[in-house]
Amino acid sequence: MPEHDDYEIEFRWKEEVIYWEASRGVVFPGGWGVDPVETVVPDAATWDRAVPGWLRGRHDEVVERLRADARHVVREQRDDSAVVTGYVEVTR
Repeated sequence: MPEHDDYEIEFRWKEEVIYWEASRGVVFPGGWGVDPVETVVPDAATWDRAVPGWLRGRHDEVVERLRADARHVVREQRDDSAVVTGYVEVTR
């Protein structure tokens, strides 16, 4: 059983999906011009270089949770760049 049970998936207006754990979240880009709605996340090889520290090493767990939400389709994207643009961390 995952140790991080307190999570939420929030769909914000215009192409943002936020994965929350308690008061910390990370924003994943989405595509609302497609049907079904699409959320883009880093693939396993890119994940640890792109997400905030508290999500490193947890690709499979978080992507599984995102995929379990029927409101969207999750697409993984690889980035082999030397420097990967990180996903935005937010708090509430």
